Amino acid sequence: MGLKRVLFVYNSEKPGAEEVARGGVEWCQAHGLKAVLTPRREFSAEKVDLVVAVGGDGTLLRAAATIYPQEIPILGVHMGSLGFLACCGAEELERALELVVEGKAVQERHLRLEIQGRPETALNDVAVLGTAEVRFTELSLWAEGEEILAFPGDGLVVATPTGASAYALSCGGPLVHPQVEALIVAPVAPHRLDIRPLLLPLDRPLQVRVHYPAELWVDGDPVNGLAAGERVEVRVAQASTVLLRLPGEEGYFTRLRRRLS
Repeated sequence: MGLKRVLFVYNSEKPGAEEVARGGVEWCQAHGLKAVLTPRREFSAEKVDLVVAVGGDGTLLRAAATIYPQEIPILGVHMGSLGFLACCGAEELERALELVVEGKAVQERHLRLEIQGRPETALNDVAVLGTAEVRFTELSLWAEGEEILAFPGDGLVVATPTGASAYALSCGGPLVHPQVEALIVAPVAPHRLDIRPLLLPLDRPLQVRVHYPAELWVDGDPVNGLAAGERVEVRVAQASTVLLRLPGEEGYFTRLRRRLS
């Protein structure tokens, strides 16, 4: 990749993240690259060739959402704890940058989800959950005019293959390799025993209808309240998130075993 300008985004609440990011900026400047440093709260990625997200998976998710729909490669750097989306630890940042400059990093494209009529997109998941007061709702899931599921419970998660190992997994969803082309639907604490997680094709928009008040969550953040009778349509977004992987890096299942202990 023709690398000229690098944006370092760090989690200001994670000890050491800013220092690591500043070290990356200094490395870039010493090697003739322009580099910009910013906390993850507010930033712009215009005219940037690479985004380095320093902190953890949350930092990477926020960075990916901010740069959408630009498909700028993201290099994830975790701080101590295992970041499932990150490709290296803080101590490996300079070597990772060397590999990127040498053209040895591999780009992985990860699909995102979009919500009709809303600006937010998700790399991991979109969830419709009961309100904080009662954590209960009743909803149904539709595709192409056909009802797929209907149940009372705590809610429903629609996840990408990338997000299969996140919230959907804790709801009983399956483990899915990130390169599998499918959407994962995971009911959250359904009040019926015949409701199970599903894998659905990518080309069918999914419609969630809530029959009790609920909340809409995108990649772990609440974004909107939903009144009884409202509908939310979720589909594959037009642009993807590009994550960098390094030669010799652990494979997906090795990272998964480490995360799940």
